[in-house]
Amino acid sequence: MNQSDNSQEAAKNFAIRRRDFSILVAQSEVFNCEVLSQLLKEQGYNVVGRAVEMEDTLQQIRVKRPQCVILESEISGQRSFDIVQEMQQSNYQTKFILYTSKPDLRMIAKAMQMGFFGFLYASDGLEELYRCFQTVSSGGCYYSNGFMGLLKNFGVEVLSDRTRDELNRLSEREREVLRMIANGLTSSEIAEKLGISYRTAVNHKAHIAKKLDLPSCRQLPRYGISVKNYL
Repeated sequence: MNQSDNSQEAAKNFAIRRRDFSILVAQSEVFNCEVLSQLLKEQGYNVVGRAVEMEDTLQQIRVKRPQCVILESEISGQRSFDIVQEMQQSNYQTKFILYTSKPDLRMIAKAMQMGFFGFLYASDGLEELYRCFQTVSSGGCYYSNGFMGLLKNFGVEVLSDRTRDELNRLSEREREVLRMIANGLTSSEIAEKLGISYRTAVNHKAHIAKKLDLPSCRQLPRYGISVKNYL
């Protein structure tokens, strides 16, 4: 099965499980929030709530435990990141997608270090959003074409389409392991930090190398360093 067939199969599988992927829409404007929620519902997505203020967003996450939140950075300025940080510290499994229409480089840099799973820009169409949900629901991290163009305009080195596709193949745990490899940790140190066996850590590295089409695990440190900002 080639890459195109794999992508089609993944899209088909995701279409089947859309109703099981719960989404909270958090946008700063009531109208935009309503419109986006309705569009997602029409496409079969399980929208469990809408919010236009930070406190309401936090409360709904605590009560409804959505699997994903599409969070507009302008909902409360820099405090949007407080929502992500608080949920991470509380060990919530909610994954956050950042949506922005008025970005600045400092905000983007912070967002990419905060553990967001998706990055969307106002110029993106709905198809980008749907692809983002598909990738995030599978444990991947998604950077839209609009967001990548934004990074390029800021003079930030951006990933090639091929590298983006490669990273999208990795699970959340595999990206975590690759991030540790990029930081210079050995298999023993990775095992200790993650509370897994040495053999499991070695297996993770082998699986990552295979998914990235690398000849061997020896190439993982160099690869990890080159994409460190996107893990």
